Amino acid sequence: MKAPRESDFWPDLIRFCQKLIQTPSASGHEGEVAELVQAEMQKLGYDEIWIDRVGNVIGLVKGDRDKPSICFTAHMDTVPCDDESKWEYPPYSGVIAEGYVHGRGAGDVKGPLAMQVYVPRLLRESDVKHGDIYVVEVVQEEVGGLGSKHLDDDVKDEIDYAINGEPTSNRIHIGQRGRTELVVTLKGKSAHASRPWQGKNPFYDMAKFILKLENLKMTRYDEIESTVVPTLCKTDTETSNVIPGECRLVLDWRDVPIESEAYIMKTMRALLPESGEVQIAEYELKTYTGLTFQMKRRKLPFSIGENHPLVKTVAQAVRSALGKEAEIGWWEGATDCGYFAAAGIPIIGFSPSESKYSHTTRERISLQLMKEALECYPAIISDISKLKKRKS
Repeated sequence: MKAPRESDFWPDLIRFCQKLIQTPSASGHEGEVAELVQAEMQKLGYDEIWIDRVGNVIGLVKGDRDKPSICFTAHMDTVPCDDESKWEYPPYSGVIAEGYVHGRGAGDVKGPLAMQVYVPRLLRESDVKHGDIYVVEVVQEEVGGLGSKHLDDDVKDEIDYAINGEPTSNRIHIGQRGRTELVVTLKGKSAHASRPWQGKNPFYDMAKFILKLENLKMTRYDEIESTVVPTLCKTDTETSNVIPGECRLVLDWRDVPIESEAYIMKTMRALLPESGEVQIAEYELKTYTGLTFQMKRRKLPFSIGENHPLVKTVAQAVRSALGKEAEIGWWEGATDCGYFAAAGIPIIGFSPSESKYSHTTRERISLQLMKEALECYPAIISDISKLKKRKS
């Protein structure tokens, strides 16, 4: 297999990465980045390019239909940047320094996105035989995964295997906990704080609930365990001398693959007093294409075994490209992989980004790790192309 020379397209790829970073794209406002991605795909000679109804950009490089199709996917949105003065390098500069490209979204995940978009250039300069290649760059991952959840079924049906660009430090990630945001409401009776006997203070029931929550036995799955923690507490009053009539607690439950939504709700209800209620948080999300959706704040967990053919194949490809064993691990946070797994698509994570920089004022991506990942891509594509198609 012929490996591409760095000088053939590396400068163009890095300039594209910088341009993506220099274009803010908070969730729901990815339109400008979508235009950049679409324009770059056109320049790189994709066979088909389109933007779907929710704003996902999808590029197709046609290949041998007898070989399995491969999807590379990442997200175009980033978390907000609240205080630019706290950054060592300006967050929307895309500056190169100390061996890194710096800025909001550099690692999560505009650097990996740029590399995925350049897959056709990579394929042209190697002799890899492959099936159809889909590059799917989605919207609103950071707020629940609307883009991946609503990716057209016609596209999902055409994908045999997928690789997600969330940070893995060039390890292979085979699973994650999900995330379910719960809202617990405890009712009381409002009264003046000087006459507590006239009311019912919901804080006392809330305190008892939190103590039960602290001692809740969580579920062990493989090498990971589910967790649940309180994160926000609000009442129906902002007056400090009034006993509230209602107290609301937000919980962050990180669920493992064998914990269903029904199990989570049943477990929570068993801890609550009779006056308590629990529900999964819902938010209204609007896409830059103008559509509005109600989304539950629940990202699905997923796992794929170490012995799955996709995992073993990618591990062998990384080993042959880099001359060292591929490390295998799990994501600590949630990704969109659960939506692909729910559609029956085997998916793993492989990316040069480092999770320790995600969502921080030091966000960056290593040029060296990007180069290593590029060395792996031809072998990964070549070896996956020898697997069986998911649907024959």
